[in-house]
Amino acid sequence: MKKTVLLYLLIVVGFFCSEKIVAQDTSAITHLLLQKKLITQKEADSLFTLSSFNQKVNSENKSFAIGLEFRPRIEYRDGYRQLRTEDTKAAYFGTQRSRLNFNYEQPKFKFHTSIQDIRVWGQYELNNSSGSLNVFEAYVETAITNHFSVKLGRQKVELDNGRLFSAANWRQSARAHDGINFIYNNDRIHSEFITAFNQTSERIFETDFAPTTFTNYKMLNIHYLKAKLNKHFTLTTINAADGYESTTNANTLYTRATSGGRLDFEKGNLYLTLSGYYQYGKLQTGNQISAYYFQPEIQLKTNKLTTRLGAEYMSGDNANKTTDISKSFVPLYGVAWRFMGNMDYFTSFPTDLKNGGLINPYLFFIYDLNKKVSLRSDFHLFYLQNKVKDNLDQVVHPYLGFENDLSFHYKYNSFTMVDFGFSYMAAKKSMETLKAGNSNITPVWSYLMITFKPELFSFKK
Repeated sequence: MKKTVLLYLLIVVGFFCSEKIVAQDTSAITHLLLQKKLITQKEADSLFTLSSFNQKVNSENKSFAIGLEFRPRIEYRDGYRQLRTEDTKAAYFGTQRSRLNFNYEQPKFKFHTSIQDIRVWGQYELNNSSGSLNVFEAYVETAITNHFSVKLGRQKVELDNGRLFSAANWRQSARAHDGINFIYNNDRIHSEFITAFNQTSERIFETDFAPTTFTNYKMLNIHYLKAKLNKHFTLTTINAADGYESTTNANTLYTRATSGGRLDFEKGNLYLTLSGYYQYGKLQTGNQISAYYFQPEIQLKTNKLTTRLGAEYMSGDNANKTTDISKSFVPLYGVAWRFMGNMDYFTSFPTDLKNGGLINPYLFFIYDLNKKVSLRSDFHLFYLQNKVKDNLDQVVHPYLGFENDLSFHYKYNSFTMVDFGFSYMAAKKSMETLKAGNSNITPVWSYLMITFKPELFSFKK
């Protein structure tokens, strides 16, 4: 009995202890048992082999790292998101994102959490202790097989080019979802199925979810697929359904679905892409939706210059026709400024467009001076896709205006980046219907942002 208990204890130590001191103690105890003739030489050899094997398995391929992201940004706004008037005055202020990222990895297991503080400089009194500390991400990812894994917890969702699902990194607080992600990946196919079900608190009965202070969905399901068709063609598909509870009947869930994808062609310095999505189902109001979106683009790289020419076409409603079916496409939980201008005139859909939809031809120039410095100039034209009426019940002209975004990016070292931007708009009279103000006064916006992302601590064994 004594022999059996000692053998069991040694096996437990061999499996669960990886530090050198533990290995040394295990070896000493094994030698002692051998001298006392409580175990045979063969059993001792087996224990030595087991201890050595587990020491190697448990001590290798593990890593723990702590990273910092410190991102202050100064902004000057004089026409950002809304047209100026003769009475408005410019706003300038500083904001700050402070993040600590914790990462632990071992074979078939990963844990990540990101703690952040978001603030406007001067937002809190000098002796304030409440702050704005919160969790941006907190998830574990565990591998089921070599190609299949599951990610559980609060996580950012970034799919394709970010048009429908993005972490919205420009926003200091960014965006993350609470849910489960089933991931399959091999050399040709990457697939994700994400599912989420939201509640405001723990409950005893029912699953009512109609929050009054925010507009989170109650249910979200996404399937994302990226397939490498051949050397030059790649196909991406996204099928998503988000559901909102009726504000008048808790037993009714209105579900909006979005289906579509992207086809990419790449050969040498040439890149061609075409994406399209169709939106259907019911909105949170209970009205039906039948809307669409498509985006063609051609990209050419020549030496240090990258040129992108394309357009976005987002359907909208006709103000002259009354209907219960919405034609206004909503780009779900994606990023807007990357596609529709840095001045963020079109970020809340369909409100910012008065349900009129948008046509956005664009031309981007990105010039890399060297490995550290790049310059960029983005040009946008904005047109209403459908008819919108002003306060006098007159249909406005579809041309809304022109925007130019200039930016400078400097990579000082491996963990320090400096970004500067300046944007202006030449708005037309029609823009006043959407954004009030005076279209004859040029809106401008500028920012300076420094990002520090050093690795504070790293441990591997």
